[in-house]
Amino acid sequence: MKECKFVMAIRQADKSDITLLADILRKSFANVAERFELTVENCPKNLAFCTEKRIEEDFARGLKYYIMDEDVQSCGCVALEKASSDICYLERLAVLPEYRRKSFGKSLVNHIFNKAIEIGIQRIEIGIISEDTELKNWYKKFGFIQKGTKKFDHLPFVVTFMSVEID
Repeated sequence: MKECKFVMAIRQADKSDITLLADILRKSFANVAERFELTVENCPKNLAFCTEKRIEEDFARGLKYYIMDEDVQSCGCVALEKASSDICYLERLAVLPEYRRKSFGKSLVNHIFNKAIEIGIQRIEIGIISEDTELKNWYKKFGFIQKGTKKFDHLPFVVTFMSVEID
């Protein structure tokens, strides 16, 4: 009997993927919103409430989105935003719940590391919900170090900033 192997690929998204990206983000962040009691009223910019308009705005300001496909099913995404000549932000990391715990998130983060190196970036930065200890520890496995925290008036949580130096 022949063994069936799934093919995983990461591709750069374009404007034809806007609806798909918004859907992946909403579904992937729904449990985050639930865990931290985020609503459209207290945290309208949380990705659990992502709209196509927001993705369009992301493209307009230069975010580069990447989509992970397993065979013919899109199952995750990530975005890279170039902040300066040597710093970029890793943003919008999302894996649909039914695809988690299969190293897809790790593959997406490594993809951003590779893209950052290709364009001469020396540091990648992220911002996450401070109370999300599991996520914070997960990013530490990639070498991210906590650089500080900040409470924003428009957010119902404290944000932890982390970064990693790459070469």
